[in-house]
Amino acid sequence: MARTVVVHSHRGGTGKSSVLANLALLIAGAGRRVGVVDTDIQSPTLDLLFRLGPGPSLADYLLGRCEIEAAAQQVRLPGLYVVPARTGTAALREIMASGYDVGLLPEGFERLAAHHALDVLLLDTHAGLNNESVAAMASADVLVIMARADCIDLSGVEETIALAGRLPCRRTLVLSMAPVGVDPDAAGRRAQEVYGAPLAGILPYVPEMAALYGERIFAEAHPDHPLVGEFRTIISALDARDEVSRA
Repeated sequence: MARTVVVHSHRGGTGKSSVLANLALLIAGAGRRVGVVDTDIQSPTLDLLFRLGPGPSLADYLLGRCEIEAAAQQVRLPGLYVVPARTGTAALREIMASGYDVGLLPEGFERLAAHHALDVLLLDTHAGLNNESVAAMASADVLVIMARADCIDLSGVEETIALAGRLPCRRTLVLSMAPVGVDPDAAGRRAQEVYGAPLAGILPYVPEMAALYGERIFAEAHPDHPLVGEFRTIISALDARDEVSRA
């Protein structure tokens, strides 16, 4: 059975989608079968990061135009499948006008995992809370909460914490864009106080990441960079069930 990992942030600008893409590439590179679904229909990113070609999307599945299996594109490595949120703006307008059955999301996740015999299913979410984010979080075995390593981003997250506390999943925290000299112990204590969850990793601000302009996945462009080692640390924390806590 696939382990479902959901990556979420309460505001944009945390690097959530980029981190998820790197985790997916590295997990698949280790020989596991990985599925990725971009549930951020409002502002999708993963189609650009993975340079997906035209084809059906999650939005098409929700609108009844295709099956979820048909929306999954195999990319980069054998056993790595990505479902883009949407292509173009027409589907977004149609979904906003007509809506959809939110129950299709968890059903689609389960079917995708079974069809491709996935070991790990990674779900990207829209920042903040909307129907897609809540449905994805409700499907999680592990919820990864991402925040920037600053006081502003470690505040105002009451809604996310309250929702996570009602879900029967484990949760952990990843801090991103940490400035040079940040005290990891102090950051870990602060994260525990604010989120009530252990810290899986602290990702430093890396100029090389910004220089990619979101056009490539960092682990692919700079496989030997120390930041890739930090991504692997996060993967180890996600795999070690005793390193994440139940809400």
